[in-house]
Amino acid sequence: MSEQEQTMAAVDVPLGPAGGATPAAPRPQPQAISDPRQIATVVMARMNLINTKKDELTIAIKGLTDLTQQLVQAYAGQMQLIEQLATRLKAVEEPASAQAVNGLAGVPSA
Repeated sequence: MSEQEQTMAAVDVPLGPAGGATPAAPRPQPQAISDPRQIATVVMARMNLINTKKDELTIAIKGLTDLTQQLVQAYAGQMQLIEQLATRLKAVEEPASAQAVNGLAGVPSA
């Protein structure tokens, strides 16, 4: 094999903006690239695109993590409030039930 054949690569060369402004645009046909500098340029461009997507995902995950932490704190606060209300309710019900039992015991049966 010659040196030129070894450096040949089939790649998709983007023709338009990276954001895909036209969703119905046909996908570009792969082109054979034989120059190592062109191959390096295409590889670096793809690596940059991948790193950009990775950064976007990292930001999204961080946002979800922050939101989850806020929800857990709110849930913990609500559970604490529910427990406090349950304790207060028991404290109010105990004397009332004791008075009801004492009141019935003190009344003579007919």
